[in-house]
Amino acid sequence: MNRLLSEEEIQSYRKYGMMVDVEEVFGKGEYGIKKTFIPPEEVDAYIGRCGYCQYNSVKKEKSLSNLPDNYKDININMDSSYNEGSTASGITYSNVSNASSIYFDDKILTPRGHGFAAEHANHLKDLYQGKSAKIVGDDNAKNGADRFVDGVNIQSKYCQSGARCVGECFENGKFRYINPDGSLMQIEVPSDKYDAAVQAMRNRIEHGEVPGVSDPAEAKNIIRKGHFTYQQVKNIAKAGTVESICYDAASGVVIAKNAFGVTAVLTYVTAIWNGEDIDIAIKSAVAQGIKVGGTAFITSVLAGQLSKAGLNSALVGSSEAIVNILGPKASAVLVNAFRSGTNIYGAAAMKSASKLLRGNMITGIVSFAVLSIGDIGNIFSGRISGEQLFKNMANTASTIAGGTAGWAAGASVGAAIGSAVPIIGTAIGGFIGGIFGSFAGGSVASGVSNAILDEFIEDDAKKMVDIIQEVFTELAEDYLISQKEAEWIVDQLQNKITGSLLKDMYGSDNHRNFARNFLIEYFEDKTSKREHIRLPTIEQMQKGVRMVLEDVGDASY
Repeated sequence: MNRLLSEEEIQSYRKYGMMVDVEEVFGKGEYGIKKTFIPPEEVDAYIGRCGYCQYNSVKKEKSLSNLPDNYKDININMDSSYNEGSTASGITYSNVSNASSIYFDDKILTPRGHGFAAEHANHLKDLYQGKSAKIVGDDNAKNGADRFVDGVNIQSKYCQSGARCVGECFENGKFRYINPDGSLMQIEVPSDKYDAAVQAMRNRIEHGEVPGVSDPAEAKNIIRKGHFTYQQVKNIAKAGTVESICYDAASGVVIAKNAFGVTAVLTYVTAIWNGEDIDIAIKSAVAQGIKVGGTAFITSVLAGQLSKAGLNSALVGSSEAIVNILGPKASAVLVNAFRSGTNIYGAAAMKSASKLLRGNMITGIVSFAVLSIGDIGNIFSGRISGEQLFKNMANTASTIAGGTAGWAAGASVGAAIGSAVPIIGTAIGGFIGGIFGSFAGGSVASGVSNAILDEFIEDDAKKMVDIIQEVFTELAEDYLISQKEAEWIVDQLQNKITGSLLKDMYGSDNHRNFARNFLIEYFEDKTSKREHIRLPTIEQMQKGVRMVLEDVGDASY
């Protein structure tokens, strides 16, 4: 018989204790009922567990023996551990790429930097238009091209007037920019200076200053109209302008696209290696790719703007101090791991390392802030604890640092191996080495960070899962759940207990009530499908009594 206890009864039991019926397992599937005394100090816990029912059997031993072993290991549908490595690779790739952009932006911030801004802005525009474009002016070759687009060498000249743009192309009255085959390079000028530049080139042709060209009409084939005006490229170097933000965003899209690809490929491959189904692996790959790609884009815009606003200049002293401590040899190893092209050494390496270090410091700080925004928002909404926030942020910082260190080490090794294989080369070898190095470095750093912090701080998720498991056991007892029924319920829960649900549970007023309300629908759903059993009739019971008595009589002879 089950009934609710009155307040008077509860007060009495709290003072003197209470006797209850307990179902106990005696042997192989056999069990019976015995009386058990609940001491006063345990009465409240018992009443709370049994729903204020005096005669509600505990059935603990039997019900737990029927539960599947895996009910204690209910999976949480959160990021798999192997995603940490792929995320670290994607974030590190984007940080390295963004740091390289900041390294280039050092040139933009100089008094004549708008010329470099024009090169890169027009390069990005050509890429967006689907053209085969490459910046080739970084080799600083005398009278060499700045850009190479669809098989055409281009020299960018962004000056205050069209005449001055053309005048910069001549030295001692002779045209300077000649291709190896003797043809002329195209001269790219601001879109608002194009007509004046064409006229200035016509004048030069008429005066015989352009070798191999006598027709002034050819000026239109030599002068190339740029995608941007003179003032627009000037504004690119200024923080907060529309042109500057658009420039950083355009650069960020390219980096984000590649970061998405790196992360998605690594996530998919590792998911398959870990035995996931193809559909699950693809879903995980896309989700991680979007997450990292979005982070890369936001980081690119924020880091670019902060650099132009003066953060890059503010870090000069600290970056140079670090490089001086490293020395020329270590600086050369560092800078050659992050840059493409011919290796540099000595003072040049130290100067370049200082610039790259500043860029990586900025992108590291910004990416850390972007990746921590969600956690910061969660603590303000009460979905995580302060300890969890600290743990998450420490883990994020260690993953970024480990990924960056892994990239540097992997890129150095990869470049060395690639240099010995002509088909691969140092650039491809360094890139591949950097990807795998950041994957390993980020995974190891994250694992070590978690292992250390786990000794001091228990995850909010672990606390919530422990409560869910306790409530699961209580409901299994209340509903007399069989082993097969428990297994079915556990299977239903595998993809339902997500990180988001656990955060909502943590932010709730009562964790146990949240868990009970979440679980109870699965128990009710399963028990509602039980077969309805009709009690035996009086005649059937009489027949059963007769058979038992006959068996007793036979046994006595």
